[in-house]
Amino acid sequence: MGKRRFCGMVASLILVSAAPAFTADENAKEILENVRDRYESTTDGEIRFTQKVVFAMARIEQEVTGTLQFKKANKYRVEYEGQIIVTDGETVWSYSRSTNQVLIDNYKINERSLTPERILSDAPDDFTPAYVGREKIGKMETIVLKLTPTDPKAMLKSMKLWVQEGEWLIRRVELLDLHGKQTTYQVHTFKTNTGIPDARFTYQIPADVETVDLR
Repeated sequence: MGKRRFCGMVASLILVSAAPAFTADENAKEILENVRDRYESTTDGEIRFTQKVVFAMARIEQEVTGTLQFKKANKYRVEYEGQIIVTDGETVWSYSRSTNQVLIDNYKINERSLTPERILSDAPDDFTPAYVGREKIGKMETIVLKLTPTDPKAMLKSMKLWVQEGEWLIRRVELLDLHGKQTTYQVHTFKTNTGIPDARFTYQIPADVETVDLR
């Protein structure tokens, strides 16, 4: 084999090997933009999910099932076993059945905070995405992305998203913090633009519940 032909083959192999990585990175950004576009076109939504938390150091697992309702802007209601968190974008109510107590506080806007809405429906801006591959969730085809925070001081080490191709809805989220705690949200149903009334995002405190106002 001539030297020129050999060099040409090596160059071709390098180009072929390098091309998928470049394409994957570009696709990851494009997929994330599709998720954001889908979110921007969504007025409100209702998600039924299971949250599983694994504490690696203590070898403890916790699992709860709940629902998230959200509405623009900054309105959401999360309900799971014995807990209700509601905000209308100005006030946050956090109710605990075990203490029969509701905490009231001002809603604090922090673009870096991972609210339930951002975790299960939106796509954070302050993360760098990378394409991982494809995976089936049941019969559903999803694209898996790994997001790394751009802030080196972030408490979150990484986030993985399973995105339903075509619908561009998030179907599973996996969060890993710096202490090794892994939190997984599995989305069972995702309904959008159902006309959720604003009243769902104001918590009506029952008469027999203790109130602690932190405002």
